[in-house]
Amino acid sequence: MRSQVITIMAPGDEAAFLGFVFERPTAYLIPDVRNSTPEIPHTRDVRPIKSLHCMLWDKDILPRPLVEHIPSGNDYHLRSEESLIQFLRSPLKKDSIVAGRIALSTGWKGVPDTNLKTVRAMTAWYNALSRWIKSTFKNSFVYASDFKPNVGSRERLVWVGPCAIEMSLQGVKLKQNGPPEYSLHYFDPATEDSVLAGYREPEKFVVIGRVVHVGDVVSTAMRQQIFRVAIEKDAPFSEFEGAFTCVGPEPRLGDEVACVFSENIFGRHAEPWEPREIKKLTAVNRERVLEGLRKAWRV
Repeated sequence: MRSQVITIMAPGDEAAFLGFVFERPTAYLIPDVRNSTPEIPHTRDVRPIKSLHCMLWDKDILPRPLVEHIPSGNDYHLRSEESLIQFLRSPLKKDSIVAGRIALSTGWKGVPDTNLKTVRAMTAWYNALSRWIKSTFKNSFVYASDFKPNVGSRERLVWVGPCAIEMSLQGVKLKQNGPPEYSLHYFDPATEDSVLAGYREPEKFVVIGRVVHVGDVVSTAMRQQIFRVAIEKDAPFSEFEGAFTCVGPEPRLGDEVACVFSENIFGRHAEPWEPREIKKLTAVNRERVLEGLRKAWRV
């Protein structure tokens, strides 16, 4: 089993969730996965805990988790992940709450479970916590741009506690682990159709042009390089210079290319368009490349 529930919890939501967890008298929170000694700190009082990366431990299922000494840091790392529930707490910032999660991995797909003695009990416990979250929290949200508030789409995979929802209605932003310029917005499920009608997808287009300048590599890992392209037609500009992602043969000066652009939805700069991808065109690959880009970028 490999499963997660993405959550956003205000302090009141976390208190309610852990109250349910601690209804098991043998359940504890392990506040960190690395420690200076082989002893495993654990508690049922989370008020002094600052760590965000925690584990939930039921002593009745697993009497003692394993630890491994790591000589390079001279500390001890918590193991037995298959018999503990990961609990990533929601970071609470001045004007936002960021997503966390609960997760369980009893083994990798296609191979036997790591600990056959605990797998059934851990699966049952995790499922109970998941059901509690989904019966108490809400997942009626639009994930939308802060820069262009009408650009957004339905989000069902994040479960947000009632206290966090109330804080969002007072101006606190609910953030996933994605672009910082995007936030979640709660809506009443009964109004879903009318709410979603007020949002749209970002604008994107593919155009053909010719390379008039080849610049520096911006990121080798991301395969991004500066190109200036003279656009043939069907674009809101005649020439554009920026950092494009380039996968495949690198376009050279004078080459015909296909370029993908998308609307600036993050507001990180003043330009209305973002360069996304560039591909060299030849007489042989032209139609195939254009069709592939339109399909990949849903243009």
